[in-house]
Amino acid sequence: MNRALKFLIALAMLTGVSVYANDCNSCNSCCDDCSYLGECDGYPYLQARSQGTNTARRIVGQQEFINKYGMDSAYGSFTIAAEYSQSFWNERLSHFLFGNDLVDCCNLLIQGSSVEGRNSKAWLADYFGLPTDYSSKVSFCPKIQNAIVDLDLFVGLDGWAKGLYMRFNAPIAWTKWQLCPSENTCDAGTGSFTQGYMSTSTITRDNLPTNFLQTMKGCTTFGDMKSPIKYSRFNSCDCTEAGLAEFDAELGWNFHLEEDHTFGLYLFASAPTGTRPNAVNIFEPIIGNGKHWELGGGLSGSWIFWRSEEHDSRYMGLWLDAMVATQFKAEQCRSFDFKCKPNSRYMLLEELTDATLLTGQPTEYTASTYQYAANLIPAVNWSTFQVDVSIPVYGDLSLKFGAVRENWSFDLGYNFWGRTGEKFCNDCCSSCSTDKVYAIKGSSVLYGRYSDTDDKSPQATDNHTVAIAQTQSTATIHGPALVNSIPQIDNPEDGYYTSNNLHKVIYSLVTTGTLQTSIQPVIVNKSMLNLGKSPSSITNKLFANISYAWKDRESNWIPFLGIGGEVEFSLDNYNDCCCCDNCNSCNSCTTSTTSTACNTSCGSCNDCGCNSPRGAVSIWGVWIKGGLSFD
Repeated sequence: MNRALKFLIALAMLTGVSVYANDCNSCNSCCDDCSYLGECDGYPYLQARSQGTNTARRIVGQQEFINKYGMDSAYGSFTIAAEYSQSFWNERLSHFLFGNDLVDCCNLLIQGSSVEGRNSKAWLADYFGLPTDYSSKVSFCPKIQNAIVDLDLFVGLDGWAKGLYMRFNAPIAWTKWQLCPSENTCDAGTGSFTQGYMSTSTITRDNLPTNFLQTMKGCTTFGDMKSPIKYSRFNSCDCTEAGLAEFDAELGWNFHLEEDHTFGLYLFASAPTGTRPNAVNIFEPIIGNGKHWELGGGLSGSWIFWRSEEHDSRYMGLWLDAMVATQFKAEQCRSFDFKCKPNSRYMLLEELTDATLLTGQPTEYTASTYQYAANLIPAVNWSTFQVDVSIPVYGDLSLKFGAVRENWSFDLGYNFWGRTGEKFCNDCCSSCSTDKVYAIKGSSVLYGRYSDTDDKSPQATDNHTVAIAQTQSTATIHGPALVNSIPQIDNPEDGYYTSNNLHKVIYSLVTTGTLQTSIQPVIVNKSMLNLGKSPSSITNKLFANISYAWKDRESNWIPFLGIGGEVEFSLDNYNDCCCCDNCNSCNSCTTSTTSTACNTSCGSCNDCGCNSPRGAVSIWGVWIKGGLSFD
């Protein structure tokens, strides 16, 4: 039996090996395929462990009433476990969502393009309709709470075949997710958007959003923007969901079944009854596993290594329950960033339309294929769509020590849970043909002017406003790429507009300077999106339970009741990416433009360390578990 147990544990631990395994085959190709995700990058979606996936909760309190030896007829056990759980280490959830864009591991800085000494991690305020001299700090205190009622039925079928059993599980859950964003405005800004930057006219401060969070709630537009941000929003309210997480059915066989040791295998299937991600909020509550059908198998075993010679109902042993499964494709609405540009879904895109009269510089006067179409959209409105999502492997293993003394039982154990990264089925590496064409705006100028008489003055009476085609495909959430402090546009050429068969110089709407346009503009498509695997998840849990069973009753029905708890620790990249806990200044506006206290060397798209990105929820929980055993 010792050899069998060793084999049992080794086989179950393969679940962990498959999740710990590194996907990085070549450090030199991190940025070259569509599956790159830096270990310190933020990620748009958190898939937490399903409220119903918990072998720790199901293994405690009923070992005396399931997988019983010496039965020749049907028997069983029905349990109800009521649990409350709540996340901790919540700063790690913030880091999972925003990565190393967090300054001092704590704050998002929102700074306009004209702020002196801009922090290199600051998000460009201009993208959110805020003045170019705007500056604020945004902090988060994300928290997850769950209330679970777990219904479990075990039916031994020894009357048909020794060791055969069926099991059904139906966890009902309520969950509340709170992002709790808080913004401290350091400088509300007084500047206006000049003509041509966001629209044809000047946009004064009083016509712009009040602050960053107002924009991120999805209730405001500015300039040429027709629709506000629709997805990956920052919700200041509590978000809740409730329902049946999933329905599990299990068929097992204990092919080795003795009084003091058992060993069996089982197959199980899970029907998705929970909620499906809709991507509206960046921190969205999910009941269950995200609408995945599951199919898997597992093994269970026990070994009573000590039993009292005088009292047969006093003994100690080890119990194991381990399972591994796959989650099949489920259609989900998900948001994506551009490759190697964390959080870039919050940039602005400019819509383009066909052009024939806009050209490049003299001699050739190459016609531009596109010009600006008077519409700005948040990139996330374009980069959010339905995809088929699957999880190749996930596993849940619990090993416990149990002690029984007459009616009392005590359990103390360890649980491992892990899953591989999600896989997305989409035409991620092909161009995307849509009805509309978009490009990355960055800090591009959208409009210029030409004069019938080539008058350079912005006040000339014969000026005509014209949309041009500046694009900045190298821009990031932090702003445009700069060379010698000059924003770089794509394929720049001096802009000209054809009027009456004459090529007219295009000037700025506000100065006498000429404008460049992109010949040709760089168009965005799905092949630019990071549709590779999401972060994997690994947690380690400790749990305990104490129960009392009324076994001295003269009845075939034995009630039992217990209380227990668990504490689960996520294994993530926080310590590798964020070596400090300097969050004491969250409400201050004195953060320096550079951070030396924290590790800022990782997370670059060109830093091809082969550490796999991981993220999960650290959570504690307490439960009351009761039930009824029957012969």
